[in-house]
Amino acid sequence: MIKSIQSLEVAAKIQATLGEGPAWNKERDVLHCVDIFGKKVYTHNPALGTTDYFSTELSPGAVLPTTSNTLALALDDGLYLADLDGKNLEKKFSIEPEILGNRMNDAKCDPNGVLFAGTMGDGNSPTGSLYRIDPKGIKKVCKDVTVSNGLAWSPDVSKMYYIDSGKKSVQVSDFDASSSSILGFKNFIEFPDSFGIPDGMCADKESGIWVAFFGGEKVRRFSDEGIQTHEIQLPVPQITSCCFAGEDSTTLYITTASIDLGDGRKIGSDDGNLFCIDVGIPGSGTALFAF
Repeated sequence: MIKSIQSLEVAAKIQATLGEGPAWNKERDVLHCVDIFGKKVYTHNPALGTTDYFSTELSPGAVLPTTSNTLALALDDGLYLADLDGKNLEKKFSIEPEILGNRMNDAKCDPNGVLFAGTMGDGNSPTGSLYRIDPKGIKKVCKDVTVSNGLAWSPDVSKMYYIDSGKKSVQVSDFDASSSSILGFKNFIEFPDSFGIPDGMCADKESGIWVAFFGGEKVRRFSDEGIQTHEIQLPVPQITSCCFAGEDSTTLYITTASIDLGDGRKIGSDDGNLFCIDVGIPGSGTALFAF
């Protein structure tokens, strides 16, 4: 039986055009996220009830806190580091400058602080890739990707989960935690069209993964056997990603979008907002990028 989780709240009324990439900063107890099309990076402080942002010249696909008290930004053409307020922006790695139309999208670190970040093109063609990034350099680990999206690891870090939205599935690979190495992806869960498009993802401490479905109005939790156990109904259709508010927290943050798809649906005041909900299951935190 699938459990429906209630008591959803609006955490921040940001009305992002394409809200994405929520990441908890355990050093400051704040949540970072981005508006890709709005070219903004947000910082939400739950304790103070404040939400600040800075603008970027390029589109931010993801934001992650680092061990050096900075932010890693996956912008259009590569990986950058910046101060927490967006100042002193510096490119560290140029990624796919030779592929016109491609840009950086979702990114996340494994528990070792190694960054996995992906790219996408027009959303229909497999021109993207997934990369492994650490201070020593960058390595392509997966090619022929349509829309590189959600990333997550099992509690014992023996498995890595990955979403290429174009495949409408979650893939899984055995993972060598000693070297932060992917050993080969295979299909784990395939989704029906009625679910929407699988987008961002995070993991919990009970071996579950939480998947946001763009166009599907829900975040769904699946067990390590691929069976759906829980779902969260949202008041908006374009659900983009989710993450827990730190290690062992049961609070799940959810980003959404407010894109006019030309389908006649009127964009409402809740579209694009940041939501939160207590799911009653402790989550895995956001690992800092070791850089």
